[in-house]
Amino acid sequence: MPDVVLRLGFTVLDRQIVDREGNNTGKVDDVEFTWDGKRAPVMTALLTDTAALGPRLSGRLGRFWRTVMQRMRPTSDEPVRVPVEDVEEFSPSTRLRTAAPENAVIVEDWLREHVIGRIPGSGS
Repeated sequence: MPDVVLRLGFTVLDRQIVDREGNNTGKVDDVEFTWDGKRAPVMTALLTDTAALGPRLSGRLGRFWRTVMQRMRPTSDEPVRVPVEDVEEFSPSTRLRTAAPENAVIVEDWLREHVIGRIPGSGS
């Protein structure tokens, strides 16, 4: 992807991620930057999955959320990383030129089935 200046809060964050087959695979919860100290920081990955939310929350709620994620996924509490090179387009949704990462929808599916689906009026 060529050098592009983006308004992250408007163009990237909380946007639906759609893989090359047109499947919704989650939303962008956070972004990852690299910085060599000489040039401006560069966005290197999109972070998705409920594990990306924990570090954004402070205090007790953040600690609680990270604990829940560790129990739901004991092998890794890291969010799903989507390299920015896999992004074809950012607007209106984030479209990937690749298939979704394997672990992108595991926790999302579980939450949809066991939590969100049980809320009256959720459509399930």
